[in-house]
Amino acid sequence: MSNTVIAEGLSFPEGPAFDGDGNLYIVEIQAGRISKISPDGETSIFSENGGGPNGSNFGPDGQLYVCNCGGFPGPDRQAGRIERVTPEGEVKVILTEIHGVALASPNDLGFDALGNIYFTDPIWGDDGLPGHVCFLSRDGDARRLHTGLAFPNGIAVTPDGQQLIVCESQTGRLVVFDILEPGVLGQPREFADLGEGAAPDGFAFDVQGNLLCCGYGSGKVFIFSPSGGKPVDTLEFEDKEITNLCFGGPENKTLYVTESGLGRVVTKEWRHPGMILFPDR
Repeated sequence: MSNTVIAEGLSFPEGPAFDGDGNLYIVEIQAGRISKISPDGETSIFSENGGGPNGSNFGPDGQLYVCNCGGFPGPDRQAGRIERVTPEGEVKVILTEIHGVALASPNDLGFDALGNIYFTDPIWGDDGLPGHVCFLSRDGDARRLHTGLAFPNGIAVTPDGQQLIVCESQTGRLVVFDILEPGVLGQPREFADLGEGAAPDGFAFDVQGNLLCCGYGSGKVFIFSPSGGKPVDTLEFEDKEITNLCFGGPENKTLYVTESGLGRVVTKEWRHPGMILFPDR
């Protein structure tokens, strides 16, 4: 089945997320803002964040939580931070440092069942510095849980709530951590491998536990079984630079995929409904 374009003219779209009313929110990294696509297809500006809003998800309070990487490397780059955006589009910075050390370039985030946030904080640039996997509790406790992944990117808690999966974009792998308790992780081990020419970026689960991961640079979404390993299927897209995806639509079986190179959001039907995300699940 062919893909359908529902929005275009976006400036490096990423981080798609639906609210409870069926509105789709898309971060535009290069424009430093978040746009909203209504159920009838109208696109409007939701918030002016500045910097580079990158990944987003709705929290238990109904507000949109955003990883702001500060923008791409260059003279206009701002400090990385975690933001909370009200339903009216008011932006509040809620985290800029952990234990006195500034965040680098927060990339993506996911919630657990308690409303705690796990997020990735990679290091932009060519110095090869390892990135961080971080935690922000619902009551504001922040800590770095792991340092050592080569550009940690997409992140999510598994459907059973027992593990955390993180994309390692520079190696083409996804790694998995056991969640020993909220904010405490075991050691990482390999979960899946996209192979050559694809950097794992954003991903989502369906109700069968399959993991659907955007392979940046490949124009493919890679499908992995709940046990990981090698991909069992792929979905093709026109843009090689696909960044992220989420489920939506009347039966929650429609994939909404952000194409950063072409500046579009496209849809494609999937055979199973998407998993309802924490904290709503």
